[in-house]
Amino acid sequence: MPKVRLELDMRTAALLPSALPSLGLALSFSVALSLGLPAVATAQTATEVIVKLDERANLAKTQFFEYEVINEEKGRESGVMRLQVSLSGEERFTEFLAPGDMKGTRVLVKNRAQMYVYLPAYNKVRRIASHTTSGGFMGTTYSNDDMATSFYGPVYAFSMVSEDDKEWVVEGLPKEEVKVAYGKIEITISKANNLPTKIRYFNKDRVHVKTEIRSGYSCSGEVCNAESMKMTDHTRNDASTELLRRDWKVNPELPSSLFSLRNLQP
Repeated sequence: MPKVRLELDMRTAALLPSALPSLGLALSFSVALSLGLPAVATAQTATEVIVKLDERANLAKTQFFEYEVINEEKGRESGVMRLQVSLSGEERFTEFLAPGDMKGTRVLVKNRAQMYVYLPAYNKVRRIASHTTSGGFMGTTYSNDDMATSFYGPVYAFSMVSEDDKEWVVEGLPKEEVKVAYGKIEITISKANNLPTKIRYFNKDRVHVKTEIRSGYSCSGEVCNAESMKMTDHTRNDASTELLRRDWKVNPELPSSLFSLRNLQP
């Protein structure tokens, strides 16, 4: 068999990005071209994937949602709630519309460290203590920490678990300087929209305790959100809370006063 001589085409190499990490990558690219093979895209790191997720999930400056909330637990009747959520950056204002005993309850999230609740029965605003953020949010399987987390990158350090042609699976461990309710999370991210389809939560002992499924994504322009989000708590005999989106507005006019403590108490 005649020997095949492969040489680096310097004109081709000059067209490549100047930030090539090594001559070996340039050589591999040139060899692929010489043999008529498609060039293989450089794999993204877990950190790069999470940066894109955070950017994609927070494209809108403001958003408004109305949800029907269904709580299910074995041995009990299903409970149904309705609530409205207004978002502006990290800030989140939630008001319960039903049932009657929860109507008028309001929750204000300023950031992951500042959360407040107004309970009509007491006619008082109370701050949610940071050590209780792992507790259930108003009787649901979502924790206060779940409801307050808008960006994952600042909270967890990520590594890649697996990747195929449709999705990435990344693992996040809490950063040392951050207080968080979980010892680990694992996020499955769709390559179609760079958004989560499943999040698995682990406690401090790395035991799998909860699973969230997000499905039925739809978009308004470039902003996309799930029509259904369902959190199952495996420590409570698989009790679950499903948020079904009934209304959604992207970039509505939301006054800054909406996210103030003064507004929390009517």
